[in-house]
Amino acid sequence: MKIGIPRALYFYVYYPMWYGFFSSLGHEIKLSVPTNKEIINLGVSHSVDDICISVKVFHGHVKYLLDKKDVDFVFVPRIASEEKYKYTCPKLAALPDLMKSAFVSDTNRILTATFYTRQGEKPIVKAFEEIERQLGDSDEKIKMAVKMGIRYQKLAVKSLRSGHTFLDVVKNIRDLDSLIKKPVQKQRYTVALAGFPYDVYDTFTNGDVISKLEDSGVGIVTTDMLDPKVYKHYSKYMIKDLFWYQANAAAKGGMYYIDSPDIDGVISISSFNCGISSIYQKLLDLYSKEIGKPVMHIIVDEQTGDAGLATRIEAFIDLIRVKRGDGLVAQTNNLHGTEDGVHVRSL
Repeated sequence: MKIGIPRALYFYVYYPMWYGFFSSLGHEIKLSVPTNKEIINLGVSHSVDDICISVKVFHGHVKYLLDKKDVDFVFVPRIASEEKYKYTCPKLAALPDLMKSAFVSDTNRILTATFYTRQGEKPIVKAFEEIERQLGDSDEKIKMAVKMGIRYQKLAVKSLRSGHTFLDVVKNIRDLDSLIKKPVQKQRYTVALAGFPYDVYDTFTNGDVISKLEDSGVGIVTTDMLDPKVYKHYSKYMIKDLFWYQANAAAKGGMYYIDSPDIDGVISISSFNCGISSIYQKLLDLYSKEIGKPVMHIIVDEQTGDAGLATRIEAFIDLIRVKRGDGLVAQTNNLHGTEDGVHVRSL
């Protein structure tokens, strides 16, 4: 069978597990295209107004796959919890119901299961057994497929811990062992990106922040690269944990990077109309004032112009250069014969 997987939301966390599971069963995986204007328009036209852009984008990806008649099922998992006593956004936990409500004529093609992750393998096995009942695969095959899915997810985590982005993981999904061994080039400046993985890695909705930084010679790290153990102690600063695992990862991971001497600045990326994002962004603001490290917030919506974003990123890079004592940078299109078209102006 051909299984469609929307390239949105928890795709940017658990795609390796889903890839390992479905491919080991012999099913062909069909990914939706990376987010573009058409996907956003589809999402906006098939969703309610008061949800965040990330969920609207997910609607668009699902609709894109449902319109492909050669796709037998579109996989819409219900991620209920990613840590014991921590739950996900109600809209994300209700994704299968939202999709079935939005695409009534295709409800029989929406494949779903309820996942409780980071709580041992037993809940994962139970979720995949739920899929088994819908696809009709044998118990023996399912057991092997679950092991393969967990193996791929662990390799993806190792790739992230070694400094590679999740976009690198997707590109190298067939050979993650080689990706883990591949060194990451160190840059003079390093900026940390804090936020939910789907906001950080959806290059169309966020104006391709990663490429803009890398094209300016800035290295990037992300909060999903961190082992949660390294930022666990920041709960003391927050007084109490937030109720959503990914919100805690963004808040505590951002604080960890603010404290890190190897990081020059932190950029948070979030979706317009996301309530929990406003909480962790405020926490980062308060903490950055105590430590004195630059923090910038980028809030994305369905308006896709990025001219203003490019200016803000250039100004942010200027700020971290000044703090390092390197002076400002102005693009001169190489009119003065400067190296790489960059002219340094000392203060």
